[in-house]
Amino acid sequence: MSLVLRFNLLGNNVWTSGPVRFLKQHAGFSSGKLLDPRSCEKRHFTTRVQTLETKFTETASWHKTDSGSCIPGIQSLWLQKTSEHDQPGTVLVFDIETTGFLHKDHRIIEFALRDLSGGKNCTFETLINPERNVPQVVAAVTSIGTDLVCRPDIPRFSDVLPTLLAYVRSRQAPGKPVLWVAHNAKNFDVPFLAQEFARCSAEIPADWFFVDSLSLARKLVKSEVKLAGEKRRLVNLEALRERYGICSEDTAHRAMRDVTILSQVIQKITFDLKLTYEGLKNESVRASDCRKLS
Repeated sequence: MSLVLRFNLLGNNVWTSGPVRFLKQHAGFSSGKLLDPRSCEKRHFTTRVQTLETKFTETASWHKTDSGSCIPGIQSLWLQKTSEHDQPGTVLVFDIETTGFLHKDHRIIEFALRDLSGGKNCTFETLINPERNVPQVVAAVTSIGTDLVCRPDIPRFSDVLPTLLAYVRSRQAPGKPVLWVAHNAKNFDVPFLAQEFARCSAEIPADWFFVDSLSLARKLVKSEVKLAGEKRRLVNLEALRERYGICSEDTAHRAMRDVTILSQVIQKITFDLKLTYEGLKNESVRASDCRKLS
């Protein structure tokens, strides 16, 4: 089974393609054990690479690719430092699309993430075979239907998991945990992710922590209302995109589109809240805490 991953590089406006060596573990899962990506074997994957030349400014810049899509120039995560020793670790913005709202009854059909430290291979994106039909209402919103994902050439989550673990390990800052950021992470994204891990008899790594940008947005809006007496503002992702003037020509509700928007929104929110890396980590929870809340 082939797995198609798309990686985003910062460089110039040229679409290229080529093989990239990546890690794939072929060993089976054992109950309650965490997969170790360091024991993976190398395997070729077909990739599509986008390169983008970006001039960083305080406001994210936008450039047109050959395909005419609107692509953001995303900066490395801005976080205030309290000292020279307060060096940011790995921050991954992620999003999923699913067959429904309840994680116990539904499956993930698309997964995407972006490492806010930037550089080569800073994005990871794949469709996922849910091994069940995709409801028409979901297909209408995401443009991901049963015929697109329920195919033998689309990987199941169990196929993607070893590669995902290896990818995250390759991006992880030495001695630092991984902070995962998603909008409504506590009630939606993390419970789904934990459920998929459980189906594979695997555990989410102990050094993965999850930040809910929805909670941060609510905290920001609450402080603004208190200070300025403003009316209550919406804090969904689209409302935050409009608030910060973030461009998006894509209209389909897809995982990488939301990751691209949230990657910019979280930088604005951390700036407004004056969060250090440790402050952001203090806002995080473990996956087990999210399961208790769901």
